[in-house]
Amino acid sequence: MSYTIETTAKEKAFIAAYIEAIYFTDTGDMDQPETGAELDPDFLRESIIDCLAMFSRIVCYLSDDNIEQAGHDFWLTRNHHGVGYWDRPEVYGDTYADMFTTIAKGMNSADAYFEEVMA
Repeated sequence: MSYTIETTAKEKAFIAAYIEAIYFTDTGDMDQPETGAELDPDFLRESIIDCLAMFSRIVCYLSDDNIEQAGHDFWLTRNHHGVGYWDRPEVYGDTYADMFTTIAKGMNSADAYFEEVMA
């Protein structure tokens, strides 16, 4: 038996923002893949799983206005980019910013992988 999981609009927004943050931090600079590089399919699948795990833990504390920011901040926080949930109490409130930071850091950092381009 095969199942397909349909993501909600809010989940899709969170995931898309997370992936956008990956491209922002991990492409286009020296010694990084080009901006339009394709994410490795296995890395993409794992990213979606991680996003859904994170989203399911914090969705009840988010508003429609900060779901995309939360997706960005998940990538930035878990990978110690110097900004993230903890840096935005005006978006999440002090208590939730700290809680989200703890959850994201508990999921450990992730290294972005891109498909190899054959010349």
